[in-house]
Amino acid sequence: MGHPSLGLPPADRTAGHPRAAARLRAERHRLAPLALEASVRLAPAFAARYSEVDMRRFLRDLDRHIEQLARALETDEDGFVTNYGEWLVPVYRRRGVPMRDFIVLLGGLRDAVLTVLPSEDVTVTRRLIERWAGRLKHHGRLPGDHQGNRIVRFFWKGAGFADDSVV
Repeated sequence: MGHPSLGLPPADRTAGHPRAAARLRAERHRLAPLALEASVRLAPAFAARYSEVDMRRFLRDLDRHIEQLARALETDEDGFVTNYGEWLVPVYRRRGVPMRDFIVLLGGLRDAVLTVLPSEDVTVTRRLIERWAGRLKHHGRLPGDHQGNRIVRFFWKGAGFADDSVV
C-alpha cells in the first residue's frame, strides 16, 4: 500500500475489482444488517452476550468495515483490511469485545457480502476476509482476550491460595 508522505504513489483504484467495490458501496446499507444477522446465526450466543446498544455499535461499525473491504477490493491490496483490523483491536478491547467475536462479525460480513458479488469476485473477497481474520487471530492469543491457563496462573502466583491480587 503506497503512502504519499513516504514518496510512494497512492493506491491505484482501478488495479483490482472496481465494479465489485462499487456494488458493495451501493448495497452497504442493506448489507450491514444482513451481516449482523449472519453473525448471530453463526454464533447464537453472540446476541446474548451483547446489549442492544452494543449491537447498534456493531451495525454502525459494519458500515465502515464494508467501506474498507471495498477499498481493498478496488485496489487489490489487502493492507486496507489488515491494517484497519490492527487499528480496531484496541477499540474492540476497550469495548470488551474479544477477537473471536470480531472474527464472528467478519464471518457474518463474508456471508452477507457474497450475496451481492458476482462469482468471479467471490474468491478474492474470501481471501481478503481470511487474511483479515488471520491477523486478528494473533491478537486473540494475547493476554486480556481470554482467561488464560489456570495451572500456569496458579504457579505464577507462587502457589498461593485465594490470592487474586497478582495475576
